[in-house]
Amino acid sequence: KKQILLLSGLRELIYCHQQGFGGDIAPSIEQILPHLNNHLADREEGVRTMVADCMGCLVCLEPAVILPQLQKLVADYSGGENPTICTTVLTSVKYAIAGKCDAEQLLKFMPTFLELLKEEDISVKNACLLMIYSAVHHKPQLVLSFMEATLVPALYELAQLKQERTVDLGPFKQKVDDALPVRKAALSIFSTCLDKCPEAIDIPGFMPILAKALADKEDIQLQAHQILISTSSRYPDAAAAAVESFVAPLEKTMNKSTGTKKGAELERATEWVKSAVRVMIVLSRVTDAMNCSQFADLVARIRKADKFKTMLEELDDSGL
Repeated sequence: KKQILLLSGLRELIYCHQQGFGGDIAPSIEQILPHLNNHLADREEGVRTMVADCMGCLVCLEPAVILPQLQKLVADYSGGENPTICTTVLTSVKYAIAGKCDAEQLLKFMPTFLELLKEEDISVKNACLLMIYSAVHHKPQLVLSFMEATLVPALYELAQLKQERTVDLGPFKQKVDDALPVRKAALSIFSTCLDKCPEAIDIPGFMPILAKALADKEDIQLQAHQILISTSSRYPDAAAAAVESFVAPLEKTMNKSTGTKKGAELERATEWVKSAVRVMIVLSRVTDAMNCSQFADLVARIRKADKFKTMLEELDDSGL
């Protein structure tokens, strides 16, 4: 508890310096870093997040001092030596990027941090993806030069990564997919790239990834629906060329049974189906997708089905 209070006080002190109060923090760095380094691999995630936040602020204040320290931590603890420390380092860089650090100085260290995308540990991969997402959103210049050769191929792979295991809960067993956050993060990066730096993405090459995402877990599907709606308006030819691969997963989602669901569960299930119907309508309106017989047949079947009548009327009237 005392350590948490100490770190909280330290974070506030660093915040004050970042806001321009308290003068130069450089003389205090040597006293601050040991306290942060001691908790890089703390058992409590909240403590590690606090440490990463402090480190990220320090990168903004003293990049020439802190970035080499973070680089050394990666060199010492990557390769499976200590995934937790690597995750904390990547989270620190993510916070630094969001905190408007000096992009020119950080760029020199990006290859070291991006290399962690190759680590086996799933939490490290996810932390690296979240760092990349922050970069694409706030400072695309930090990753643009790495996109074609390194990042896009890795993102294609990670957007399809699955790491399933069975958890024994006594009366029953449950399957857990540890790679679900990784797939979500990879898709988020693609989505942000479409807004911030579309030239970095091979749109036709991305369509097969999107088709697989349409058949993934509910959260991934909803992400894919939003991306496909955006892509259809911006790149109609690419969407139309791939529309046949969208038919089966969209139809499967639209025909999902709500079973005995009630209340919030029923509402969520209905919105999931509605999202897929919305994608179908957008594709039929803004692209040449109706030239694909399989897709045209799907649209005809859905529009004839009584159970979709009210939903279709709502979506048509709303203009989507």
